[in-house]
Amino acid sequence: MRLVTAAEMRKLDGCTIRDYGIPGIILMENAGLRVAERIRALNTGPNLTVVAGKGNNGGDGFVVARQLCREKRVTVFTVAPDEEYGGDALQNLQMLRKLQLPVLCLCTEEGRKTFAAELARTDLIVDALFGTGLSRELDAFYRDIITAVNNSPAPVVAVDIPSGINADTGLSMGAAVRAVETVTFALPKYGHYLYPGAECTGRLTVADIGIPQALLAGLKNCVLTPDVVRPLLVDRPADSHKGTFGTVLLVAGSAGMSGAAVLAARAALRGGCGLLYAAVPACIRTVLAARVPEAITVALPEAAEGSLLPESAALLRERWAACHAVAVGPGWTQATELQSLLNDIVTECPLPLVIDADGLNLLAGMPSVLARRTAPVVITPHPGEAARLLGQKTKDIQADRPGSARKLARRFHATVVLKGAHTIVAEPDGTIAINTTGNSGLATAGSGDVLTGLLAALLAQGLDPVSAARLAVFLHGLAGDLAAAKVGERSLLAGDVVRHLSQAYLALQANTYEERDFGA
Repeated sequence: MRLVTAAEMRKLDGCTIRDYGIPGIILMENAGLRVAERIRALNTGPNLTVVAGKGNNGGDGFVVARQLCREKRVTVFTVAPDEEYGGDALQNLQMLRKLQLPVLCLCTEEGRKTFAAELARTDLIVDALFGTGLSRELDAFYRDIITAVNNSPAPVVAVDIPSGINADTGLSMGAAVRAVETVTFALPKYGHYLYPGAECTGRLTVADIGIPQALLAGLKNCVLTPDVVRPLLVDRPADSHKGTFGTVLLVAGSAGMSGAAVLAARAALRGGCGLLYAAVPACIRTVLAARVPEAITVALPEAAEGSLLPESAALLRERWAACHAVAVGPGWTQATELQSLLNDIVTECPLPLVIDADGLNLLAGMPSVLARRTAPVVITPHPGEAARLLGQKTKDIQADRPGSARKLARRFHATVVLKGAHTIVAEPDGTIAINTTGNSGLATAGSGDVLTGLLAALLAQGLDPVSAARLAVFLHGLAGDLAAAKVGERSLLAGDVVRHLSQAYLALQANTYEERDFGA
């Protein structure tokens, strides 16, 4: 499913009106109709309260009120006198006046008193204050309205996006409506998936309001849904052998960090690669062999403290000659000498490469090394690692996750997997994909190691870096969702995610996973 910014959506609306001759008031009518349909499906009580701003979002709310006034007791509240409304919104407001629906202005004392009384007894609130164009901090007047809406016991349906949420960043502009459901138009926006916007959105419904499909053809950014990632699944011919699905070389672990190597190795094998070489410090080789018997273990030279030595590069060159993808970093340390090993792998290995964990922390100290690489590379930072790579603070990364992912992809000439809620896949050309699977249970030690192994397995099976990254993050999150359904998010372990990868594959292939609303 394609994904748009507020500016892109305004352009789509404008082209629809200008180039296709579809009047804005028709688009507004269609939008209001779609919201009314969802409200009917919710089957709430007879009292409906509509809060309408001065723009087109408010006009959508007026359409909702008109469409439902014969079915429910509807009360409408505006934020300004009628003369401050204009265009299509004003026409729809005038229709309500002619129908003699109760319309009160929150600028008046009477309106504010009635508003408080209505919020205490209403069965449903329609939030039509602001649409996707909000980019300024809200003043006290609007903050008070939103606070009152949130304090009401009634559920809220938001029109297009919860009021107060920035459509491009998901950030709250001083206050934000908390909706149980949001009906957005034509395409989802970034703010529906970026926190705190994602939390305020509730269930997301994407409604067709008549934007011509031809206008959507040039859009590249997307949301990762089952329909998007299912075609990326690798075929499994009946006459396959282990060589058909590629060999992964995993370079991982250190003394005391064998678990990271174990998790990544198990995930690579569950991910479907035909063969796995687990290259680890000699001190943990027996641990790997015992816990992942399907892997071929390779003992590498180690320092006294149990971390890898630069001399490991010679053995790794021999191994990668027979492999199809390489993953490095899980369970490493940040020992300075490991920069030399990472440099040799990055500059000499001709295979698709995944860099994670301490591999990324080492990379932060040698940021130009990837510019010398010609083979594909995928980096998988969490926000803290992304901050180190960009020389920023973690809060800055989180304040603009899409922008941060794009910056990383450009600077490091790599496909970027910026982990978090929701994980973002960015390409060097700026294309963004936002994942829809996963839950808070994935915020646990080892979860990233699982993703690294799975991603390497998909690369070994021949997927290009972008496709592999998109499929990996979706399956990883889906496995986490399936595991959480059994053990809960609080108790979720990375090992649970590995154990549910097979079920994630089956559910995606059979289209049977229904636990999550993907905004369809």
